[in-house]
Parts: sequence; C-alpha cells; structure tokens
Amino acid sequence: TLAEAERDARISAAEAEAKETELASAAKATATRLTGEAEAAAQHAKGLAVAEATRAKGLAEAEAIKARAAALAENQEAVVAQQLAEKWPEIVSAGASAFGNVDQMVLLNGADGMADVFAKALTMGGTGLGLARQLLATMSPAAREELGGAVPPAPRTAETVRERVEVTVRDGEE
Repeated sequence: TLAEAERDARISAAEAEAKETELASAAKATATRLTGEAEAAAQHAKGLAVAEATRAKGLAEAEAIKARAAALAENQEAVVAQQLAEKWPEIVSAGASAFGNVDQMVLLNGADGMADVFAKALTMGGTGLGLARQLLATMSPAAREELGGAVPPAPRTAETVRERVEVTVRDGEE
C-alpha cells in the first residue's frame, strides 16, 4: 500500500540521516583526536628542544668556567698583571697623593734626589703586586670552588720598601 511505502521511505530516510550523522560524528571525533595528538606531539617536541638547548647552554657555561679556571691557574701572574695594568692610573694617583699636602719640599742630591723620591713613590705600587699574589695564594675554599677548584701557585717573595723619605711640611711659608 501507499501508506506503507511512505512510511518505509520515511524510515529509510531517517536511517540514512542517522547513518550520515553517525559517520560525520565519527569523522569529527577522529579529526579532533588526530588534532590533539598532533598538538601533544608538537608540545613534546618543543619541550625536548628547550631541554636540549638548556642542557647545551649549561654545558657551554661549564666549559667556559673550566677554561677560565685553567687559564687562571696557569697564567695567574698574567691575570694579576693585567688587572694591575688596568688599575695602574689609580695606583699612581694614590702614590702621588702623598705629595698632595706638601707645601715645600727640600731635596738633597739635586735631580738624583728628585728621581729617587718619585721612584720610591712608584715602588709602593709595585708592592701591591706582591700583596695581590699573597691574597690569591690564600683564597678561601669557596673562592677556589668558584674557580673550578684551581689552586693558585705559591706566591713569590715581594720586596718591601723599607727606606724612608723625609718631607717637611711647613704651613704658611712660600
């Protein structure tokens, strides 16, 4: 009959629509799952890349610290000399400041006496080198650890200036 045929057609259409909806849902679920898996894989790859970059940076810093410690242990005098050379203007200025308050100076022995006074003032800066070597030799364990455990060589004996130059300061005289 006609009513049965219409009913069967509606049932077939509903079943086809249900099957179409089911297939669309399954496709959407598969796409969502694949997208999630791809995003998770991308995040994992980014995490691995960041971890590897951090590891490489840490290894490079460690190598730089080791190289610096080795260079300091081997070339300690060169490092100290370089630092003293950088500070030499301040050292000379501090040595010359001893003459800053001198109003009048009487020197004996002419130009030789003058050269002797300035040579002794500059020699005071040289004793700073000996002091720097002694300080480096007595570094704390923490300082040694910071340098990668390098122990500086024993300091050489530094000569101390034991001569005294007498300068008379007279206020108000010209």
